[in-house]
Amino acid sequence: MKFVQRRAGRYEFRFPLPDDLSGKPVAPPWPDTLALLVNVRTGRFKTELIRSLKTNDGPTADRRVLAHIAEAQRLIDQARRFLRDGPVAGINADQIGALARDHQIHLLGQDEAIRTKGLGLDLARDEEPPHDGLGMTLDDVRTYRMLVDELDRYTRQQAAQMRPGASTSAFVNRAVEAQGIVLAPDDPAWRQLELAFVKAQRDALAGIQARLNGDEVATPERPVELNGLTLTAALRLWAEAGGAGARKPQPSSIAEAERAVRRFVELHGDMPISAITKAHARAFRDALVRLPKALPARLGRLPLPELLKQDLGKYPRRNAQTINKTLALLSGALARAERDGHFEALPAWTNPFHVGFDVAPAEREPYEPFSIAELQRLFASPVFARGERPVGGRGEAAYWFPLIALFSGARRTEIAQLKIGDIRQGDGGIWYFDITNEGADQNLKTASSARSVPIHHELLRLGMVDMVTDRAKRHSPKAPLWPAFAPPIDAKTKAWTKWFGRYLGEHVVDHSAKTFHSFRHTFKRACRDAGLSEEVHNALTGHAGGGVGRRYGRERRADGTLDCGISLARLSAEMDKIAYKEIFST
Repeated sequence: MKFVQRRAGRYEFRFPLPDDLSGKPVAPPWPDTLALLVNVRTGRFKTELIRSLKTNDGPTADRRVLAHIAEAQRLIDQARRFLRDGPVAGINADQIGALARDHQIHLLGQDEAIRTKGLGLDLARDEEPPHDGLGMTLDDVRTYRMLVDELDRYTRQQAAQMRPGASTSAFVNRAVEAQGIVLAPDDPAWRQLELAFVKAQRDALAGIQARLNGDEVATPERPVELNGLTLTAALRLWAEAGGAGARKPQPSSIAEAERAVRRFVELHGDMPISAITKAHARAFRDALVRLPKALPARLGRLPLPELLKQDLGKYPRRNAQTINKTLALLSGALARAERDGHFEALPAWTNPFHVGFDVAPAEREPYEPFSIAELQRLFASPVFARGERPVGGRGEAAYWFPLIALFSGARRTEIAQLKIGDIRQGDGGIWYFDITNEGADQNLKTASSARSVPIHHELLRLGMVDMVTDRAKRHSPKAPLWPAFAPPIDAKTKAWTKWFGRYLGEHVVDHSAKTFHSFRHTFKRACRDAGLSEEVHNALTGHAGGGVGRRYGRERRADGTLDCGISLARLSAEMDKIAYKEIFST
């Protein structure tokens, strides 16, 4: 039956989410009823809903799946309404305080207008000249004082009883509606707002009474911006980053920034960006320090304030460099908003997320190259010596990813996102990797990462081109080179890297400085040992360098692509100087 699959002897309900939901970001806070559809770690809708049918009997599974299908359709309808209408917006303490201050400013401003024009009460007296229309008459003052005193008594009674009256509720309703804030009828924020308005009204009346006694009480300046662009809206602008040709953030960076904003909103609310201060950013940074790197799902679903109340001591904490990266992403979102003019009314504005930690130099580059002994153990391990293909290694990726990285210095994602057509043959019959971001689902770390890397003769000997040619017979050039890494690949590459880390620990070396990225360091060291110039090995690895002059002298090849300013023939000759003689004999 459709949506029923058997796995490890048990039947599962597997329901792919439709394209309009699958993988889409979910603005927090999402309803608890949608938790089944949301990946808590990424803050996005899942691509597939999977539930155990708790049986190994086929007919029983077919009966049970009907209820799951109906439930899935109901959840999808609810999710679509949620995306269309948005969440029931909350309000944070800062916004409540801002609305209450605005109410106080409004009352004091009204008082100024009344005392400037007067009430129009002027009981004629023989000893007094007629009122000239400027300011208040004595009758105005007496009557107005009675009204203010009565309103003050009524307001203080509300404050003492903590029972705001109908007039206060009306003020709150108008203020909330004017700011476009949506609150559920039973939201506790209503009471918080009403109590804040009572206190603001009491303070305003105290100022008005002082004015009536001849004291000078200034009306505070109205805040520049009560609402404005919120942090989640600023994040969307940063992620969209303009039209074709605009430099866009990496999908992985967007996903990480979305997770960071979700946690910030859980802590402070979805604040207007102009209201975010360094104090808010420091509180968020300090919360991240206490937040572990990985959590079980039951804890990961908790809002940040609740999560921090849990006993988290047994989980490993994030390092300072990771926290700084999170802060840098949020800083980038606000920097984009600044360029778009959202802080023009705040000429002294500085980016509040510039509160990162000073990281010790030793922590900034934690990776080390593999030693010869470690490489010997790796290539004598089951994947390479016995042809084993563990499930976590995702087929031939377990074999080829380390080899390609060792003989090219390519990054994990650069290898994983290769298309069949990215393995090309250039002038002189030279085979090379065309590392590019031209595909809709291909991304590079920097502009200099786009490059052509000749395929080392050892990879040719091991059958790299034969493998690609065989796959090209059955698939188009735009198809993924690695079947297990069909887009989107970000989560798949991270999972593969975790598997490789475990494999390294079991068969080669268990050390935090030795990871897949160590291949890149190993290749750079091999380049230097082989006598390659820095200009050449930077061109091979996609490292920026050489200033503006490096962009000069680039030629267009027969296939229409630009070279790096160094001919493919020269790069190929230099590449073949690199050798690991203790491991590969040819």
